[in-house]
Amino acid sequence: MINCKICCIHIEKSELLKEFNFWYLREAPIEKNCKGYVYVECKRHVESYINLSQEEWKEFSQAIEYGMKWIAENYSPQKIYIVSIGEQVPHLHVHLVPRYLESQKGLDHLKSVL
Repeated sequence: MINCKICCIHIEKSELLKEFNFWYLREAPIEKNCKGYVYVECKRHVESYINLSQEEWKEFSQAIEYGMKWIAENYSPQKIYIVSIGEQVPHLHVHLVPRYLESQKGLDHLKSVL
């Protein structure tokens, strides 16, 4: 979709961490100020989980697992949050947000980085 921010980023493939058949894993921009922050984004423009194919659902868990392990191995956070809201950018994506010992907890941490 031409007006979709995530679709436009996919064309450039910027900050691409890993490509699956149906999903991209992309590192969040440095401006987020959270090392190891990763987006899991559906390759095709989908706005709701209900519109995913069976194949996309199956691979979704692999993409989440890969992202979680990558963050843990490279950054050793205390916890990793999985967040999916989809209000500002209507393209199905999930945020993998690491939290470190010195970070605020829960929603306060998410508000500071999302």
